[in-house]
Amino acid sequence: MSSTRKNPIQFVSLISRTDKPLYIQSFISEIGSNPKEANTDGTTESVQSTSTINKFLKFNFFSHMALDIFSSPTSLSLREQQQQQQNTNGVLLLFIQDQVIVYGYESNNGLKIIVGMDQSAIINQDNLYQFITSVYKLYLRVVCNPFKNFGIGQQDEQEDGNEEDVLNSPKFDEGVKKLVDNFI
Repeated sequence: MSSTRKNPIQFVSLISRTDKPLYIQSFISEIGSNPKEANTDGTTESVQSTSTINKFLKFNFFSHMALDIFSSPTSLSLREQQQQQQNTNGVLLLFIQDQVIVYGYESNNGLKIIVGMDQSAIINQDNLYQFITSVYKLYLRVVCNPFKNFGIGQQDEQEDGNEEDVLNSPKFDEGVKKLVDNFI
């Protein structure tokens, strides 16, 4: 395949069992090599930062829409329907909005992994399941690392905040980006 192949993954979200967003990241590459645009008064304005903020808000909204579907009483019937029709391995097609297909997976411990894919791409369900399980394994490796708080006695006071901080660390972010880049 060529190196200009467009990756179909647009965003990845991890949501805690208490419906708290732990990680939301957009993976759409910016188009255009010039990130700044000159104004008439000679100052420069970042066009990409506005675009990035809009995408983040859009994907944040999609993540919350997915949470609404997970928590709705009809979610159980949606799961049963999709499992009868095909072997989904727990990965559900939640909705399609603005050319983004949103899939969701809920683990045994209540962690929800939400992935937004480009609607124009053909998605292999087995590859999607492998991607989601790889993200879940990465999450477990980072969160269950016994050395992450070595020497810090404040673990009990800020346990939820620490989990969110660990997931927003460069190490976790690079791991997810690597998984996204390797997605076929």
